[in-house]
Amino acid sequence: MNNSNFCKMICMKRTLCHKYKQAKNGIAKNGKAFDRLNEAAPANSKTEWLASERIAQSSRINDPVAMDVYEINIKKVVSPTPSKKEIKLRLLEEGNAHNAAPSRRSVATWISIGLAIEEAQIGLLIEVQRIGRRTTETQRFDIARQ
Repeated sequence: MNNSNFCKMICMKRTLCHKYKQAKNGIAKNGKAFDRLNEAAPANSKTEWLASERIAQSSRINDPVAMDVYEINIKKVVSPTPSKKEIKLRLLEEGNAHNAAPSRRSVATWISIGLAIEEAQIGLLIEVQRIGRRTTETQRFDIARQ
């Protein structure tokens, strides 16, 4: 017998006992949560759900599509407050004036331009460090072009 499988078999009792205790504790917690949810649900919805469950269980072998009643259908609620990404996108669209006159640029455009310049400086510094002190004419031309 493989040593790994033997160790698994020896530890199986302890693992199963631990998982059984966790499951037993989970049943009590989840039972309370289910009772609260069950009390909050309207009676007509509960009867409708039970009927659709019975239909799905009885016809699942012949028609697997019947099990689609168990799919989660969450309708996205449109929030009146925009998300962080929506705000950033709106600011960038309003200030999308890299080529506009400096007086017409928004704060987001200035920050974007500053970050682009900083990234270019870092890229140039890395390129200069990679090349070293002795450069060829082509390398100097590439650095000047950046």
